[in-house]
Amino acid sequence: MVQMRKWRPLLKLEETTAQASYRKIVEGLVSAIVDGRLTPGTLLPGTREMARLLDVNRKTVILAYEEAMTKGWLVSEPRRGTFVNAQLAPMAKTRGAPPSFALELRAQPAVAYFTPGQQATALQYQPGALFFDNGACDHRLLPQAVLHRYYRNALRKSFVSNTVRHGSDGTSHALRRALAEMLRNNRGLAVEAEQICLTQGVQMSLYLSASALLEPGDVVLVERLSYPPAWEIFRRLGAQLVTVDLDNEGCRVDQIDELCRQHKVRMIYLTPHHQFPTTVSLHAGRRQQLLALAKQHDFCVIEEDYDYEYHFDGRPYLPLASDSSQRHVIYIGSLSKSLGSTFRCSYVVAPANVIEVLNRNAALILGQGDAVAQQMLTDLINDGELKKHLRRVSKEYRRRRETLQRCLVEGFGERISVQEPEGGLALWVRFAEEINVGRLVEKALELDLVVRNSRHFSPMDQAENALRLGFASLDRDEIRQATLRLAQAAKAISR
Repeated sequence: MVQMRKWRPLLKLEETTAQASYRKIVEGLVSAIVDGRLTPGTLLPGTREMARLLDVNRKTVILAYEEAMTKGWLVSEPRRGTFVNAQLAPMAKTRGAPPSFALELRAQPAVAYFTPGQQATALQYQPGALFFDNGACDHRLLPQAVLHRYYRNALRKSFVSNTVRHGSDGTSHALRRALAEMLRNNRGLAVEAEQICLTQGVQMSLYLSASALLEPGDVVLVERLSYPPAWEIFRRLGAQLVTVDLDNEGCRVDQIDELCRQHKVRMIYLTPHHQFPTTVSLHAGRRQQLLALAKQHDFCVIEEDYDYEYHFDGRPYLPLASDSSQRHVIYIGSLSKSLGSTFRCSYVVAPANVIEVLNRNAALILGQGDAVAQQMLTDLINDGELKKHLRRVSKEYRRRRETLQRCLVEGFGERISVQEPEGGLALWVRFAEEINVGRLVEKALELDLVVRNSRHFSPMDQAENALRLGFASLDRDEIRQATLRLAQAAKAISR
């Protein structure tokens, strides 16, 4: 066991206030494990002893231990104590400047045009129609007065600086700088503005990243259920898709080693924070195993983090890309879940040599960006207005999730199973065999309710008797009405 007197400096609490919060303790534990200062299998002091050593209330230590156990960093063994999870791979601490990106860039394939899959538009303009979407935010909750003011100010600045006429190099750099600071502070990414490429949507980010790395015939791993536009992009670029299974802890990382021995894997695409569509979070042990396998087999990890902002239970996982020892992750994020799809701002985080290629290709597609919108987004981030908005709507989205869970139990009882996610804007609902979700979706449409069939999420067209129900874009009354229609549809098909 680590000498007792060293626990406070080990967790890097010696420079903080005397009374450390449980989150600071969790961060210290995770940092010590990732850096190799706490090795897998290490026995921790009991909660009373740790509270005495850290000079905090015992409840604070209990909360910290429980959170770290929930995330998979610690394990508790009855009558033995609390240990660092023995299944975590030891991570070597890297020093000095990070080396260049490990993957070589390949010649670009011919331009591939991507058309999204069929959207559920039958009832788009029908009054009273309701949609269980994939997890969009509610535009009605946007701070309209604030957005109007910031857009007017951005427009005024653009006229004064003449950036409307001469393009958006200045505003682009300012936005990338603001995003870099946000990612450093909120997500632990050691990133500078030069390591960010701005795009106009996650699908564009995926296309640019994949086209820079893939050649026809390359093998791409995707999860058995995944984001349809992603695997359609990979297919259009000539990639061969191979699926990895899922369970209640996310991607079955233990299968990847064998798949890499069977195929020359070029890339894996994941949504580890809240897996799409099942919403489960990939735990710490699997995350480290994945990064170790990427290094061992030299494949790239495309990490899409589409809704990091909405994590309701405990502290959110830091992205795979935040690991200081990794060299194989390209990180894709977006502001669309924060401000709605109208604000088309996505971004790719990667080493500067990769970003240089992506920027050149993006310029061919987009030309110059929207200087006014970029200035507006920059100001919203720098002034804290975006953070304030997210804090406010997160409380409402949590209430909407609770409403949907309650209505589902009332309408379906034991005929459904829902693993409550730690965050995100949708629930993954599994139905008993007596309820065929294919027929359920068709019957719901007759009741003016649009729901996506789970078959849409399978790259190999493997049906699963489940639905992804996005709750954020519906208010609580609409959620009750939509769930009632879904229950009525289920009753109708069971007759």
